[in-house]
Amino acid sequence: MPSEPIQKLLIMQEKDRVRMDLEAQLESIPREIEANRKKIAEEQEKARLSREARHKLEARRKALEGELEELGRKLVRYKNQQLEVKKNEEYQALDHEIEDVKAQISRLEDEEIQVLMDIDEQKAAEEEAEAECREKTDVLEGRMAKLEERAARCRDELEEAVRRYDEAREPVGEPWLGTYERLRKHVRFP
Repeated sequence: MPSEPIQKLLIMQEKDRVRMDLEAQLESIPREIEANRKKIAEEQEKARLSREARHKLEARRKALEGELEELGRKLVRYKNQQLEVKKNEEYQALDHEIEDVKAQISRLEDEEIQVLMDIDEQKAAEEEAEAECREKTDVLEGRMAKLEERAARCRDELEEAVRRYDEAREPVGEPWLGTYERLRKHVRFP
């Protein structure tokens, strides 16, 4: 059986270990909370990028509509000019221009259809990203709330552990305390 000073040191060491463990836990909680905040920001960024992609597609659709309107006016203008020309070469040149405009209109209409389909797909992806963001954010915010609760408990427990450690130090004599403190600086207690 260890001598009385050694027993007192062992008791003090145990109290000190509990105190250090609580300090380490309390120190790690802000990092965990910050990591959760970063994950929330990442999820929100994914949702924002999804919305932005849809907005770009909608802007492209509006641009295509504008181009189609302009080509439609051009087509009407060429057809009206064609009715007024008297020479066969001019008529054929306008006919060629009309066919080019019709081909451009057809190409733009095909592109517009593709953009509309892309918008529908992007809306679905955006809804999924938003739902995933809400779900993950709720989970992460729940974790952060639990971490805050754990931090409050750790602070309370740490106060008690410090009090118990201080009480356990009192009966230990000064030469033993000095040796203990030197050892503690160089050795991590289990």
